[in-house]
Amino acid sequence: MRFESKSAPALAVAGLLTAALIALSGCASDSGSSSDPETTPTATLDVVEQGFDSLDELSDYVAQSLDGVEVSLESETNPDFNQETEPERLHVHFASTEDKVKDLEATAFIVQATSRAGFDYDILVVTGVVSAGEWAYLYDRSTVEELTAGGQIDVADIWDSAEQSFDTIHR
Repeated sequence: MRFESKSAPALAVAGLLTAALIALSGCASDSGSSSDPETTPTATLDVVEQGFDSLDELSDYVAQSLDGVEVSLESETNPDFNQETEPERLHVHFASTEDKVKDLEATAFIVQATSRAGFDYDILVVTGVVSAGEWAYLYDRSTVEELTAGGQIDVADIWDSAEQSFDTIHR
């Protein structure tokens, strides 16, 4: 008696479909491929019109678009803060995905929102928290105002406009 499997053609088709899906999804090994995304950031963002009179209002606004948002003033979180000698730093942390384009857009979004802060701060510190550590860009309040003066902010140039940066993730 001869045994014939009726599932052999189905297995062959499933194997071909799997190979096709792997090739289409980009999971196939390609030594020439780059890990950088092929997309470009949004050209500009419109500056939000509403003002933010408190940290909670700013935090709620930013949290609508970004995950893991924490907003704080240095004077409220650092017990050693000296108001007479140190600048007031506004810290905005969020959960970064390590995607350079998304992080550029998130930074521009935060800068445009903080330009409408009705409370005092001297330096904006935007920090992306990732599994490998964190990256940060620091902006003087005057720089934030200059970047948003025309009602729009250029996304691609946002990191180049920072007074200081600490970023080993995207470089």
